[in-house]
Amino acid sequence: MIEMHENVKSTEEIILDTAIDLMEKKGFKAVTTKEIALNSGFSEMTLFRHFGTKLTILERAVETHSYLIDMKSILYDQVEYDLKKDLTRVSETYHQYNQHNYKMVLLSFQERNTHPFIGEKLSENPKQLKSYLVEYFMEMQRKGKMIAVDPEAQAMSFLWMNLGYFMSFQLGGRKVAQVPLKEFIEESVNVFVRGLTPSNK
Repeated sequence: MIEMHENVKSTEEIILDTAIDLMEKKGFKAVTTKEIALNSGFSEMTLFRHFGTKLTILERAVETHSYLIDMKSILYDQVEYDLKKDLTRVSETYHQYNQHNYKMVLLSFQERNTHPFIGEKLSENPKQLKSYLVEYFMEMQRKGKMIAVDPEAQAMSFLWMNLGYFMSFQLGGRKVAQVPLKEFIEESVNVFVRGLTPSNK
């Protein structure tokens, strides 16, 4: 007889998921351990037995719910040195990361002054992405496939443009970000490609 194993969440996972949901909506300070326990379906005693304090819950949540990937290696493995294809891949990878992390990203903005360690943890992937873009733009210039501009300034502009779309959608929904993500990526990449491609190409 074959036993079927369901993917059942542990007590700690349920508490952490609930805590993130509440903190993202209300902020760390406004959420109580009693509220987290109640919404998790456990007693406050169970919560304290597993975590001890509310701050420990936040710290564990940052560690376990931060979706971190080796962006630099992934992008280098797939690089084609074609501005349109490569920048499209960068945008898609960046938005994939943000979608996985959106609650933690929004929480990091809320708690940037009181709990900066959240933002420090989440900044690991964007730092990798910026480093990759700077190196990529420099290589494209060496190959004569990109005009002479400041690689770091262009990398930051590209990332901020994509971050702007993500934040607009999360904070204002379709009322602000009316263009679908796929269309936004295509149009924004086209603008960058036109601006960075040498006139003789």
